Amino acid sequence: MPRFYWFIPTNGDGEFLGLNKPERQPSLAYLTRVAQAAEHAGFEGILVPTGIPYLDSWMIGSAIIHQTEKIKPLVAFRPGFISPTVAAKMAATIDQFSDGRLLLNIVTGGSLLELGQDGDFIPHDKRYQRTAEFLQVIKQSWEQDVFDYQSEFYEVQGGSLFPENSKGRNIPIYFGGSSEVAKDVAAQYADIYLQWGEPVVQIKQQIKDVRERARNYNRTLEYGIRIHVVVRDSEEEAWQAAYRIISQIDTRRREKMNHYYETTDSIAQKRMNEVTQKSDRFDECGWAGIGKIRKGAGTALVGTPQQIKEAIEHYQEVGVSHFILSGFPHLEEAKRFGESVKPLFVKKGTLGGGAE
Repeated sequence: MPRFYWFIPTNGDGEFLGLNKPERQPSLAYLTRVAQAAEHAGFEGILVPTGIPYLDSWMIGSAIIHQTEKIKPLVAFRPGFISPTVAAKMAATIDQFSDGRLLLNIVTGGSLLELGQDGDFIPHDKRYQRTAEFLQVIKQSWEQDVFDYQSEFYEVQGGSLFPENSKGRNIPIYFGGSSEVAKDVAAQYADIYLQWGEPVVQIKQQIKDVRERARNYNRTLEYGIRIHVVVRDSEEEAWQAAYRIISQIDTRRREKMNHYYETTDSIAQKRMNEVTQKSDRFDECGWAGIGKIRKGAGTALVGTPQQIKEAIEHYQEVGVSHFILSGFPHLEEAKRFGESVKPLFVKKGTLGGGAE
């Protein structure tokens, strides 16, 4: 059964993308409503994004656990801006407070311009080497009472983790990246390999590649995609709603995004750009319009509940089991998906994407 996650819009929300200012500010009260709506709709987890211009993911993740009961915050963060031992302690604290609900999304970063705003100027491949070493330290902190570690980027003497993770578990690590070095890091250290919502055939190829790499390390991964959804009662209504999302793009925002696309060194972002530039539509109900104004995940599934279900099943057939979804506005669309699509995955009385 598919495992469904939602997204919390910590840079603002609304019906339209590309505005100079968001229609809804990312206040604590509003983000709490989104998280609670996603939990009520039956989503297993909720992605808390990182980077510019998002609010701090650790703080939002902590807030979520205190305002919900079951949903799992998937906290994204960049390993270059915090030591691995400190990150392990922060994660363990949230994990203890939430009774084992924390998930971690490691984001190496793909924009030299954006990374430079935070003082990080390490080249692409070196960033992934640093990520690999970061994850080595994290895993040693989970598996050894006391440890020493030394590499190019990190040195630890007498390291130990307190508090421990809830129930002494290893927190699931979600990780994405389409470059050769990124896929090799995923094969060695990730639990769930994530991709943005490319056409099914491309997702299949990437999964095959990473699966073979993981096999070389005697590991088995799970696979997920990050994609938007626009679901309505009729196909015509769904496509009208989709194009409405990008109908009020501010010229300055478009120019800013174009500059970002030109300066990124992320292979995944370049692959996503190719999808969005090739055609507005792909597969049975895929739409690439969001990529015209939003970095990262730039595609959506558009259609009726049954069409969305079938599109998800096509991804399942090639190995995807984790679906990180979002819609605009996130509050209303979480409810809509929970009411119209999720019940279609009922099997033996159990909804897909429930608790582990």
